[in-house]
Amino acid sequence: MDPRKYIPAFLQYEYEQEHPGLTPAAEDLLHERIEQDPDSYATSAQAQALISYARVREQLIYGIEHLEELPDEEFDKKREALFNDIRLSLFKIIETDRSCIDAQLLNTLLADVPLDNCLGDIMQLEKQAREYLSTTVADFDADAPRYWNESLSEDEMARRTLSCPMMIGWLHTLEALSTGCLGSARYRAAITYARRVMRARGYDNRAVGTILLAQARLEDEDGFFATVHEGGEDLESSPWYLLGRTLLLYKLGRRKNARRAARDFAQRCDGGAFFLLNPTYLTPYLPTRPEPQEPWNLTHQAVWEADSIIVDTPDFPAWIQSIEGMEELSEEFARRQGF
Repeated sequence: MDPRKYIPAFLQYEYEQEHPGLTPAAEDLLHERIEQDPDSYATSAQAQALISYARVREQLIYGIEHLEELPDEEFDKKREALFNDIRLSLFKIIETDRSCIDAQLLNTLLADVPLDNCLGDIMQLEKQAREYLSTTVADFDADAPRYWNESLSEDEMARRTLSCPMMIGWLHTLEALSTGCLGSARYRAAITYARRVMRARGYDNRAVGTILLAQARLEDEDGFFATVHEGGEDLESSPWYLLGRTLLLYKLGRRKNARRAARDFAQRCDGGAFFLLNPTYLTPYLPTRPEPQEPWNLTHQAVWEADSIIVDTPDFPAWIQSIEGMEELSEEFARRQGF
């Protein structure tokens, strides 16, 4: 989740706790002023650390965007230098406020270590964040269905989640673990972590996509369509569902149905054929999936997350290329986007 969404919510909640009894009109005005000038309302050490984190994250995103067109050798050097600078800034934030879980998570993700080591470090951070929440945040309950005391309404649970940066940071660790486990062939663990993410109210996420891809890889047809049923009608237009269905049917040997599913994915998801036929590097999420700027961003995310599954599925890329109309759809998208 973007800090520009949850930090203002935290600042407003913190202000309202210190100034109870605000009218709805006053709350609306407060929300507007915080959006315009969050620094003026960052009066606590925690709030100031969050503002600093948001700025460092923006600096990182800006830096990554300006690396895209560099040659590979120069790209690697510049990215290493950028990550080292960002980690130094993050370390300073962590020194002043260890409750800034996002700063710790981002620092871990930027470290130049093997994936298994990285996942181990994130698991430790997840445990630390969960224990911190349990001992310091009123009404938080890691064992409750929605992580909050069940006496709270669903709306209040959603509000408490959005306005609690430690909670958001903890959910980010779970998301990072789910996608990391998916990329390292720990499919059942990926499902477990993703389901924990989905239990939260007020936290926008696409963790269900991780579950669908993992279930497709495991050839768990019953589980896959049970997940789709739970997700509702909106999920059936998701690129994760449409791609996962293609992979599932292909792996089950139902090539005729898989071919129809592949065409459906390519026709309904902008860029679907292009990204399947042209594996395209996707900048790390750091720490979680970014909000899409273009409709095809979601398609790119889904295909990139499924990359390890696609590579591990014999003949799948060649089979996709053999499907009538795929190359034409890919070329049309590439021309339209100027790729």
